Amino acid sequence: MSTADQLLEQMYSWMKQREECAEKLRKLAKELESIREKSNGFQAIGSSLSVVGSVCLVGAGVATLFTGGLAAPFLGVVGGVYTGVGLSMSLITMFVEHLSSSDTMNQAKSIEEKCNELTKNIQRLYDQLKQELQQEATFKDADDLEYRIMSEIMGAMARRSGWSVPTQTLFMSQGQTYLSHRRRSIITDPNQMTGIAGVLAFFSLTANGKGAQFLFAKGREQLLKKVIKAGLKTTFKGGAKVAGGVIGLAFSLPDAVDHWKDLVKGNKETEASKSLRDTADDLEKISRTLKKQLENIMQEYRQILKDFETLKLCIENSSRTSKERREFIEIAKKYFGTDSAVYKWVEENETEFFKLIDLFKFMKEEIEKQQPNIDHKIIDVIFVAHGSIGDPAVNQPSRARDLLPLPSIQDVILYSPWNSAIDSNIAYGITTGHLQPEDRDFCCGCQCGKDCDGDCECGCGCCCRDHKKHQPTRLPPDWNSMRDAGDSLIPNITVSPLEKPEDPAWNEVLILQDKYSRPGRNRVVVPYNILEPEGQSMDVPFSVVTLALALVLRVFGYKATVHLAACLGREPGTLSRQARPLNRQYAWAIDGTAMTCNEDMVDESEELSQLLEFLRKIFDR
Repeated sequence: MSTADQLLEQMYSWMKQREECAEKLRKLAKELESIREKSNGFQAIGSSLSVVGSVCLVGAGVATLFTGGLAAPFLGVVGGVYTGVGLSMSLITMFVEHLSSSDTMNQAKSIEEKCNELTKNIQRLYDQLKQELQQEATFKDADDLEYRIMSEIMGAMARRSGWSVPTQTLFMSQGQTYLSHRRRSIITDPNQMTGIAGVLAFFSLTANGKGAQFLFAKGREQLLKKVIKAGLKTTFKGGAKVAGGVIGLAFSLPDAVDHWKDLVKGNKETEASKSLRDTADDLEKISRTLKKQLENIMQEYRQILKDFETLKLCIENSSRTSKERREFIEIAKKYFGTDSAVYKWVEENETEFFKLIDLFKFMKEEIEKQQPNIDHKIIDVIFVAHGSIGDPAVNQPSRARDLLPLPSIQDVILYSPWNSAIDSNIAYGITTGHLQPEDRDFCCGCQCGKDCDGDCECGCGCCCRDHKKHQPTRLPPDWNSMRDAGDSLIPNITVSPLEKPEDPAWNEVLILQDKYSRPGRNRVVVPYNILEPEGQSMDVPFSVVTLALALVLRVFGYKATVHLAACLGREPGTLSRQARPLNRQYAWAIDGTAMTCNEDMVDESEELSQLLEFLRKIFDR
């Protein structure tokens, strides 16, 4: 049983123990009432036969004389009980002793000790789970760790209900929620995540990340409202009260017992009995509210798991029907629909979109062939394609964050300035991960030749052969990270399929392991080689490519940084007014610019020599 499973079981055990404690308190209330009823009977007799009490006392002495003292104890006790009206000190003592040491109270105390031990275990297991996850993976910030903990608990809930789902598939969608603008669960309703956080906060567990802290506070507040709505009756010290935002755990049986004793000593034994019942009711209400919250989350979660399974089956089945494709798109929109323009393209180009899905499904299968060498399902995906940039739609401006539709894509890295081509050496450096910003250089990339005399036949509008003119005026020291760029406006990036090279081996996905690539994570090279029937090219917005990739990664529990190895020259007649803004966003190159570098990074190994040959056929035509 995993740590998350143990943690969840301890929570349910705590709820069960609280309900058992409630039963004992009700039983204790009945016992006090029974004692009171008997005392009322004695008081009635004492009221009508007060003289008898005195006679008994006197008679005891007389009887003692005749019986040798044997009658004295019995008659003396009778006289003591029936003398006077009201609750005697002996009866008060009896109540107090019953509240202190009766079998029922001892059982309640034993349950209270179990609850306290369970509370310690819950905190210990929570800390242990946190430590295990920190050893398993590196988290960028405290929030990422907290959300992973919640995903583990959700996985435990699923297993407890008979479902089995990889933990990595949870809590990693995207959109606006209570968490942030870039984190969201596969659960589309943020109230479900808030519900889980509320359960953790109930047990006094805390979060370190700012986003998770807000979520815990929100969940605690919502759970508090539900408990209050259930109608708590006791608010005195030691009752099932709400204190410091923590529900239920504020109850302390020793404090409650002291309060009930005080009531008895003040001749308020009826109030003590009522308080016992009210406290029992409240403990039960709190436990039931908590269970109901978990039950509601699980009911909604079952539908999520069904939808998730539908996505998985559709990806795995290349012979999917039109109905299955439409259902896939609707589910994707339901959980991950953050960009209406992208989904509009998908709906209008359904067949083309699922060719991308199949391309990345094949990528996933190639990865799994080398699963022992893949560390924690975190990879680098190098997408090799022809590319260009153009004007964004008037009503749908393109932003950098649109290329990161789900957190399964951690970042998208672009290498050249806007309006620049790349050559095979740059593509090779991107593919292997060896390229550094200081390696880049720029030149006139005109393909016409030196003797074109300015009459540019290739359409680049350049042919100057003056390489100095092509040096960008503003060049950042880092690559163009779409994650860091955030809401910055960018051009529309369109990618086009590669022409199939003579060597069919390069039509497939290539896994570059550490011995071939830069040390670190494995790099997966995905050539965009999808061609339409009769040789028609399938030009696709790059945002659609990243959506298809993100969905496949998400469903199968992978994370990736995407590297685009493609030219980013502008389409003729576009972006005429965008040079200055794009120069501010990253860098802008004049028409006909190509980015290149020296060949020092080229590896002479057989496999990478084939890779370089393949890239030369694509980029050095």
